[in-house]
Amino acid sequence: MINHAFVTSNIARLDVLDFFTKALNQSSELYRDSTTLMLSKGIYDRPPMISYPQRVEYIQKHSYINGVIGKKINAVELTEVFFNIERNYFSILLCLGLLQVVKDKEIKGFIKNGKEISEKQIKFFNELLIKEDFLGTVPVSMEVTDSTTSPFSEKLIVALFHFLNSIDITLIGHALSLSMRMDLATHYSKFIGEILIYAEDGFNIMVNRKWLEQPPQAPNRKELEKF
Repeated sequence: MINHAFVTSNIARLDVLDFFTKALNQSSELYRDSTTLMLSKGIYDRPPMISYPQRVEYIQKHSYINGVIGKKINAVELTEVFFNIERNYFSILLCLGLLQVVKDKEIKGFIKNGKEISEKQIKFFNELLIKEDFLGTVPVSMEVTDSTTSPFSEKLIVALFHFLNSIDITLIGHALSLSMRMDLATHYSKFIGEILIYAEDGFNIMVNRKWLEQPPQAPNRKELEKF
């Protein structure tokens, strides 16, 4: 939904715009259907609850934005923290499953590094919730089978991680933009930096193995001037 929305908002060609508008609508319907199914089976993970506000309150001090862990966290920040934990749990499950089926040592090491990054983020965010007097969160009904047969090619697996890294950077950047606490913003920025470094490893694997198609390039005007 997020990627389709980004693409749709940058299109002027009408037939392509119609295609991505339809894709966005289908994604929204699929999200609704899957959420409804999880709710009906009692397996939807809900964010931590806070008391419903009794009145409108306004920020009284400039120091609000300089909050640190152990101080007040607002509803928007709490939501972003929760869903960052959720996404990283899914990431760990994906890594666990793929580590069982991937044979290439370089790619296996790449996946292990990704798993460690997700574990680090989960640890930080759960510790933050506990310090804010919320319980840490562990998603339900998740498991990895004992299969050792890969359903995907190694090229597809590395490409998947390449795109997931870009999505993760986008989502953490979104959380960063909504955070009013400097401590959270600092950690979000640090996580983005770590993912960028990790993404470079995957990029190098794809380039070295000639797995990455080059997107259309703008003309090199300086080179053209030489002719």
